[in-house]
Parts: sequence; structure tokens; C-alpha cells
Amino acid sequence: MSEAVFRIPETIREDTGKFKKNLKQFLAGDLSAERFKGYRVPMGIYGQRGDFKEEKYMVRVRIPGGFLTEKQFRLLAELSRDYGAGYLHFTTRQDIQLHQIEIDESAEVLDKLLKAGLSPRGGGGNTVRNIMNSPTAGVDPAGRFDTTAHCLALSEYLLADRSSFNLPRKYKIAFSVSHQDQGLATINDLGFIASLQDGRRGFKVYAAGGMGNQPAVAFKLLDFVAENEIFAVAEAIKRLFDRYGDRNNRNQARLRFVRRRFGEAKFKELFLEYFEQVKAEAETGELKFTDLDYYKDKIESGKAAEVLNLNPLNGDLNYQEVIDLIQLLEKYDLSLRTTNRQGLLLRGVDSSQLEALKEDLAAVNQSLLDSDALSAVACKGASTCRLGLCHSPNLAEAIRENLLEIEQQKRDLLPQIYISGCPNSCGQHHIGKIGFEGKAKRENGRLIPYYSLLLGAEVSEENTQYAQKTVDLPAKRIPSFLVELAEKLAAAEDYSLERFNDYLETGGREAIIQLAQKYTEIPAYSKEADFYQDWGQNEDFSLAGRGPGECGTGVLEIVRLDLDQAEAAYEQGIAEEDSDSLYQAIIAAARSLLIVRGVDTEKDRVIIKEFKKKFIAEDWVAESKEELLEQALDYRLGDQEELLSLSSEIKDLIERLEDLFNSLNSSLEFTIKKVTAVEDAGDNDSAATDFVSKNSENDKAAAAEKENYKLKDLRGVQCPINFVKAKLFLEPLPAGEIVDFYLDEGEPIKNVPRSLENEDHEIIKNEKQPEGHYLLRVKKAAAN
Repeated sequence: MSEAVFRIPETIREDTGKFKKNLKQFLAGDLSAERFKGYRVPMGIYGQRGDFKEEKYMVRVRIPGGFLTEKQFRLLAELSRDYGAGYLHFTTRQDIQLHQIEIDESAEVLDKLLKAGLSPRGGGGNTVRNIMNSPTAGVDPAGRFDTTAHCLALSEYLLADRSSFNLPRKYKIAFSVSHQDQGLATINDLGFIASLQDGRRGFKVYAAGGMGNQPAVAFKLLDFVAENEIFAVAEAIKRLFDRYGDRNNRNQARLRFVRRRFGEAKFKELFLEYFEQVKAEAETGELKFTDLDYYKDKIESGKAAEVLNLNPLNGDLNYQEVIDLIQLLEKYDLSLRTTNRQGLLLRGVDSSQLEALKEDLAAVNQSLLDSDALSAVACKGASTCRLGLCHSPNLAEAIRENLLEIEQQKRDLLPQIYISGCPNSCGQHHIGKIGFEGKAKRENGRLIPYYSLLLGAEVSEENTQYAQKTVDLPAKRIPSFLVELAEKLAAAEDYSLERFNDYLETGGREAIIQLAQKYTEIPAYSKEADFYQDWGQNEDFSLAGRGPGECGTGVLEIVRLDLDQAEAAYEQGIAEEDSDSLYQAIIAAARSLLIVRGVDTEKDRVIIKEFKKKFIAEDWVAESKEELLEQALDYRLGDQEELLSLSSEIKDLIERLEDLFNSLNSSLEFTIKKVTAVEDAGDNDSAATDFVSKNSENDKAAAAEKENYKLKDLRGVQCPINFVKAKLFLEPLPAGEIVDFYLDEGEPIKNVPRSLENEDHEIIKNEKQPEGHYLLRVKKAAAN
């Protein structure tokens, strides 16, 4: 099929136009980077990590159900060549990513995508993400029916509604054609598995699953819904999620936490209430669903021919490889779908031409024909992702190189390996029979890239289970471990690849763990310095450059290690009256939270210097602790005899850092007050309490203003947090209430009034005060 089938909703075209206006403001300096981020991420545009002179961006293009035409495929390749890094990356959600895009050219990219029936809208942020479908839908002999039309129609329906882009967190949906669950319906927020009942097409419905933080397998919500009811189901779940999802704690915001909070029975009860409400609105004409028949008529029936999986290394193909592949599609009259394993599925292969096709494919890129054992699924990791800890693609390449050195018969006994560069599951390590989850550990006083080994996942209707964590392995040991594991499996009696999980259950798990433990030894840095580097890197492993994001689990583990070390050293110092241990307690404590401020160092003097700058100067730790740090340095230099007399100060420092650590949210921000913060005594609303100025004259002015109106002091609060706090302050107040806000000059006073006006609040006064800040007087809007 050469022409686009998916219909881009008009709202997406409108939102693309709004983005272009926001981009223009940002480039002109009239919109802050933080506020612009709030516009670009829901458009599927992410900042990239890397050694660039100027910041680069990734554009994640939605490919609903993996359904892609040759014309669209060619355009994506051309965009990567003309605007990006010259390659396409296929994701585990059937999207296609363009990397290293200049932000000032992003609008052109979006316009060209729209003309081809493509868009990245909703590729990021708290939105309905790309809806997945079994890649073999329509050609799978085990499939109950082709679910492609259903996937495309539901995508169109949800994307047309702007409420789909302002949810508590991401909302992921998937379709599968059979019990094999190739579309991963049982591990998504909402999953549909094709079913037939009395000759009627419909679906079994699964809900509230997901990987990442505290993963959960979806539970069966409904035994059967008719095929035209998928819209009402998805809309009901969306409304339930919108109402009950936790918008304050992003670590608990996904739909599976709503299920955990209420229990499955209550969750289902709430769903059914919304479900009936949505169906009633549809019957009365208040709600209109997409025409499912439109897509049924457009989707061609699959040919009675073979399929062929393509496994490009790390999910990447460069421009010329894509063009050569498109020529093969035309030559052999094939269609293709993107898969959820970072690859492509060629459909309509004539068995008599299979060998010739494989020869042509090998000439394009040999890795396309890699077996599952050689083609690990690996997220982008620290190579481009700001959340990544480890360089997962480089590990995948090292595994491939090592496995190629042993006999094919042996290496093909290994199942496909899934690798994530951090605890987020972009590499889907939770569903790998063998999976690796990136992390960092401190050994011999230095950080080392590590991975947790996971074993035993399975995905199938009513029998899905996630892999279980076993041993932590240093990154540099993993390829050798897998080579020996392949040898071990080859020697096992009655073993076959299809029976890998059976092997685990009959003693194999313990045998693999025992084997893995052989590979946990850490050499001294002086003997093997490159062991302390990640794969493909020439520098010692570090987390410097990693930015705050949705999940800080990997970083938090490092903080936890340092705090535990500080506590242990303190207890040892007290028990043994050992000042050396107390000194180590001070250094470990001071170092612990530096990593969340982007500082990673082993040098004591630098630790103390940066701690003063990042924590004492910014009032997160009491100013009195500066003297403690100076005395610690004096002790190290021999200018002070002991530290035992400072034990209570040391303990107090550790406890304060524990409190700060425990207050971190998923964006690595502290959520407790600074040591100099004083609650506004005149404000009894808990949502409105905030820091007040140290300047007594300003406090007097605030008190005078509060005689007439409520006051919210937002001085020192950066964009866009100041707007969020203003919005939360207004939320519980009655319509027509007048509130004064104090804001700093510059971006705060430029952005906040505009944002409040967009929420229909009335700006009554905007005045610069003698002290330099601004008074913004706002009248709360009437309820909609």
C-alpha cells in the first residue's frame, strides 16, 4: 500500500500550528526553556543527551499499529538525512524516532510529517501513546481476525480529543490477534485480545498493567465486548484515569497504581460506571466515535504468504539502508509493519523467493537477518537518553560480537535478550526470558556500570509473568557470562530454546545464578582501569550529564549507597572512637546528594566545595554545617586532632541529608522546606504555604497586602513551577476571589500572567514594587 490510510485528526493539525507559534516565541527569547518544554514534549520532541555544540532533539513519530506505507518510510529516511543524524530508530512501541534534530527546524519536520499522514503528537508527556497492534495481524494463522482497523480507528478517536493529552501520566493501549499476545495487551494500561463469541467479533479486555516502576501484569476486566465498543471502553478507562490518577506523585501516577489503591473489584466497579456513562452519551449523540468501517474498507486482506522478521542492530537503519530496503519491497511486492521488538516485519513473502530475498537483505545490512539470540532489544540508554545510566546499545553490540565467536547451534539456544539502560523499561527487560536492567554501583571508591540479571518472563493470554531479578553483574562481564551460558545450555539434557522457562523451573534458575556469580569479581582499578568504563566509552563511568526526569531510581540507588556508607562509618567511628571513620562519614554524606545536582566526583576537596555551593549556599543544609566541613578538612590535613567532639553535628548532618533524600520526587526535586523557610502565619491553606522573604520590609508589605486579599509569595520560584503553585493556590478558592501574587521580574512576571489569563482568570493589577519584585493581582475565574 503506497498511500496513507490513517486520518490525522484536525485537532492535531491545529496543535501543530500552536506549537509553531510557541517555537517562534522560544526562539525569540519570549518563552522560557522550561515552559517551552511543556509544549514540545507532548508533541513528541525530546531533548537529547550527547556531546553537541548546540542542543539537539529527538522526534518520536507515531506509527499506529506499526502500519507504514513505502512512501511514508521513504519520507522518514529523507527527514533523517536532511534534518537529523541520518538514521531511523525503531522503538519497542512501534514508533520511529528521528535523532539530532535542530529545534529551529522542528516545525519544518512536523509540517512534512503531516503532509504524509504522520505526526509525533502524543509521542511524549502525559498523553495517549502510540497504540500497538500485533505485527502479524491479518496474516497470523492463529489470529482470530485482523485487528488493524480497530487499532487505527481507536487511535484516530483518542487523538482527536485534547483531553487525551493532559492525563496524570502516559496511557498505553495495545491490540493482540490471538492468545499468543504478540501485541502485549496483557502488559499495557489497556489491552484488547481478539475473541469470537457466537460468531461475533469482539475482545477480551485487560487493564492496569505496565512495566517500569513497580510493574504489574494487567488483569482481565471484561470477558467480552463487541468490536464497536472498544471506543467506549478506552474512553471510560481514560476518564477513570483522569479522575483518580495521582497527579502529585509521578512515581505513583500510572493506572496500575489506581488499581493497587482501590483493588481490582472497586476498579472494575468504577470502570463500569464510566462505561455506562460513555455509552449513554454515544446513544444520545453527545459523544461520537470514529467510523470503524472506514478502516475496515481501507485495510487490504493479508496475502496467504510468509512473513519475515528483520532485526536491525539496536533498532537502527541508516538512510541508504532504508532506501535499499524500500527498493526490495517494490521488487518483491511486499508490505511491512514496525514491530514491538525494534524491528520490521516483511509481509507477503513468496516462499519460492525467500532465499533470493534473504541474499538481497544481507547485502543491505547483515544484521537484518540476525537470529533472536544475536539481536538483543536495547533502549538508547545513556547514548542519547538523559535518563539513561548505562550505554545499553553498546552492551548489545558487545554481546553480539562475543556470541558470533561460538558455534551458531550453541548461541541459538539463547532466547532474545532485553536490555534497558536504567530501571525504566524502554528496553522491556521485564518481559525478557533473559533481561538486563541498567544500574550503577560504587566499588573500590569508584562508580561501575552494572546490570541486574532478570530471568523467566512469559507473555501470553492469561499466563503473563514478568522476569525476576537475580544477580547484579558488572557490565564488562556480561558478554562472557552469556557465552558460557550458551555452552552450558548446549550441554544440558533435553533442553531446547522453546523450553527455556521449563529449564529454569527444573533447577536451571539456580544453575544460571551460580554461573552468574562467577562473573561478579571486581578487579583493582590499578590492574584493569578499563573495567571501570562502560562499553564503547574511553572515560571512567560517570553519571555526570544525566538529567532529571520521570524516574530517578538509578540515581537514588547511588545516593542510598553513600548515605548507608555515611551511617555505617559514623556508627563505627562512635563504637571505636575512630576519627578516621567519622571523617569518612562526613565525606560520604556530603557526596551523597551531589549526584542529583549533576556533580559526580571522588575528590574530597571538590566534594566539600560543591556541597557548600549546592546545599549550604542554597539553604538546603544549615549554614552552621560549613564549619563542620572546614574542621573535617583540617583533620585531614593534620591541623585538628580529632572529630569525636563533633559527633552530634555529624549525626545531625546525616539526618538532614536523609530527610532531603526521602523528600525527592521523580524529577529529583526536594519537596521539604529549606532550613531558612518560615511558614506564612497568615495563611491556613496547606496548599498555599510557601517560603517568605527574609527581608523584614518585604514581610511588612506582605502583611499590609494581606489585610485585604489573600497573598501567595512566589519570589524565588522558577518557571513553570511558579504558575503551577499559583494554579494550585487558586483551585480551592471560590469564583471571584481576589488573590495577590509576588513574582520576580523577568520570565516569572512575563509568563505567569499570560498562563493565568489562558485559564480565564482576570488580571486586575500588574505592578513593580519598590523592592524590585512585582505584585500581580488576580480575580479567580468562574467555574466552567
